[in-house]
Amino acid sequence: MRLGSLVSAGIGLVCLVAVSGCGTTVQPRAQVVGSPECPREQAVVRRALARSHVRVDVTGDGKPDTVAAASDPGAAKPCRGFVGVRVDGGGISSVHLIHAAVPIKGIRARVVGVPHLGHRAGADIVVDTGGAADAMLAQLFTFSGGRLRAVHVPDQPDGSFIVEGGGVIYPRGAGCTADGRLLLSQAAQTTDGKRFRVTRRTYELRRGGLRFASPVVEQATVPVNRLGARFPEFVGPHWTACTSTPA
Repeated sequence: MRLGSLVSAGIGLVCLVAVSGCGTTVQPRAQVVGSPECPREQAVVRRALARSHVRVDVTGDGKPDTVAAASDPGAAKPCRGFVGVRVDGGGISSVHLIHAAVPIKGIRARVVGVPHLGHRAGADIVVDTGGAADAMLAQLFTFSGGRLRAVHVPDQPDGSFIVEGGGVIYPRGAGCTADGRLLLSQAAQTTDGKRFRVTRRTYELRRGGLRFASPVVEQATVPVNRLGARFPEFVGPHWTACTSTPA
């Protein structure tokens, strides 16, 4: 498979609503402001959040928020996949996935990790977009500036990345370190089939939480049966090292 053909440049459109109280204990009904091209976004996101059991603090206020991936399998791009957050207090923020990484028809996007990357108090969100048949093509999201935002990961040109995939000859993997750095690794099996040549790139999240600094690059050659032990990002679980609350 040619991974580069999986994705092309796309633009994420952001939809946000802020719900504020007026000195009353009754919370107003949360709303999602949908983009004109995605008329079903509001209903799809709200329904996914109502069903979600993923509760984690993404705003950094110490209170658990509800996180969900939302899919509209029959819709056209880019309205087939979203990620949404209901923050503590009732406000909902949602973003649709980039145009080239929406779920394949009949497949649903899902939250596969809530890592703490960088030095933010809140957790980030990793979504398996369902946009690839033989790889976990993901997007990373964070809550910043009062809304949910996509984070550009330096893997694919459009900011998406491969968490797991590439096959047995050229595997790829993603994960994190205990101090919140992102790991992106790829390997190539040697012609004798006994070893893997591995390149691991370790990224520090820049201040602000929306971009990564230049990577620290490590290269190694390991026996085939030691790949997962030496580089656990190839086999998972991918986000345990920097996750305090499991997804």
